[in-house]
Amino acid sequence: MTIRTTAPSLIAALLLLAQAPAPAAAAPAANDPDEDEPQEQSDARWAASLATEVDQASTRGFAGGLHYRVTPTTDVHFAAESTSYTQTINNGFTSQGVELGAGHEFKWFGLDAAVAHWQALDILAANELGIGAEARLGPWSIGPRLGYRRSSFNPFDVTVTDPTTGTTSSGAATCKLTNDAYGLDGRFQGSVWGAHATFMDFRYSDASCAVNPGTGAPIVTVHQTQAQFAQLVGTIVQPMSVAATRYIGRDETLMDSDLDAGVSWKHNDLVVALGYARQKEYFTGDGSSTYFATGTADLGNSTGIDCTIGLTRGAGVTEAAFVGFAVRARF
Repeated sequence: MTIRTTAPSLIAALLLLAQAPAPAAAAPAANDPDEDEPQEQSDARWAASLATEVDQASTRGFAGGLHYRVTPTTDVHFAAESTSYTQTINNGFTSQGVELGAGHEFKWFGLDAAVAHWQALDILAANELGIGAEARLGPWSIGPRLGYRRSSFNPFDVTVTDPTTGTTSSGAATCKLTNDAYGLDGRFQGSVWGAHATFMDFRYSDASCAVNPGTGAPIVTVHQTQAQFAQLVGTIVQPMSVAATRYIGRDETLMDSDLDAGVSWKHNDLVVALGYARQKEYFTGDGSSTYFATGTADLGNSTGIDCTIGLTRGAGVTEAAFVGFAVRARF
């Protein structure tokens, strides 16, 4: 089962690690008639994992997850993530998120869903719903991903003009923003080679702000274009706009689109993967590309460790190298 959140993330990667097959015996000889038989799955019903990432701009991400197999075909998971952006403008900020999800495997396809809440401290809080499905044919799988998010911005000071009287006054604005997410995920998982590609497109709507000038009823303004809404709330989301072009923690920002793709090669208990990610921010339209490599090794006794190195470059971000580590265990 592949857990599918509304955007590729440290949480999603961590959950994939937790659900990775248990260490297997050495690969069969080339002339072994049973080499194409599926490997027996571990009886362990629990899986736990921890992951961390840091880049040269001092962006730091931490995640932890717990996965439980209720039945051989049904599982649930809980995960939490925290990211600190210490060198973005306005002295940086911290974002935190939690996710709860479940999935079920049928004979030829699987379904999963997750709810999540995350907040960028002193900026906004968001609630999300993600749903995924996959159809399988041998080592191939493909399926859609859908999501919904409602973001509520912290109140901030603005200067507004009353559309009825034409008078200008200062007041506090409270803004909300809704977006849908649409994507497609495809994977190939052979005995030696693997590949995956996931693309997400985020469409924003229902952008509104209630402005209270301190006298009378609030002035409610609905902004129907990205430019209008961005002009009003742009100041308070500038740190998030910078953070969205980073690789670490980009799931807890406002994205316009996100692409993740990669290939992997397995030899005994070692897996080497090369990946590429392309992210585009919603408000400014800035984009960046990330190139990374991951080595995964089983340590025996149903435990494993992963190491990732990568480089992000593009508009709105200073070239930043990063490194990540993750450990997982089954019991």
